[in-house]
Amino acid sequence: MSKVQEFINSGILNEYCLGLLRPEEIQEVERMAVLYPAVQQAIDRKFKTLKGSRNKKPVPTQNLKNRILDTLNQLGEPPAFDLADLPRITAYSDSEQWQRTVASIQPTREFRNLYVHPLRENDGISQFMIWVKEDVKPEDHHDERESFLILEGECECRIGGETIRLSAGDYVDIPLDVEHTVRVLSPEPVKAIVQRVKLTA
Repeated sequence: MSKVQEFINSGILNEYCLGLLRPEEIQEVERMAVLYPAVQQAIDRKFKTLKGSRNKKPVPTQNLKNRILDTLNQLGEPPAFDLADLPRITAYSDSEQWQRTVASIQPTREFRNLYVHPLRENDGISQFMIWVKEDVKPEDHHDERESFLILEGECECRIGGETIRLSAGDYVDIPLDVEHTVRVLSPEPVKAIVQRVKLTA
């Protein structure tokens, strides 16, 4: 079998016609199509077949399945955030990604109950890491929205008249003007990302 025929039979032309190739692969297919009329004819046939099979269920080739699985394996876990450009925390934040981001940050001294490490203070947003051994006294906020993402430990948070139990991966958004407290339940300190967003007038 000739190299041109091997190229045609490789499955790459199917992926080209479906728009699944990387830019460098597209260039290679288009170069081969210019050099070898058989490649261009095969592309034309595949496009014609695709147009005629719009109502048929597509069946990916084994080569395509393998490439997709390889790509997914290479993605792995999301990288750590850049400490100089942290995103806001939300209910959809990945606590493990945050944990990797702040893994090197530890309290620099012994503390009795509470230790705070600033992370970000810009654009009306302040973020800091907090370690709590026992509790956080009652507080409320009138001009900023507070939320936190638990990275380690377990605690009970009383917000107004409601008590919720939180552990690693949990996120909570504190309503304005509502008193809230935190009581640690785990033997180890609770470690969390706390975010405060200033309200604009």
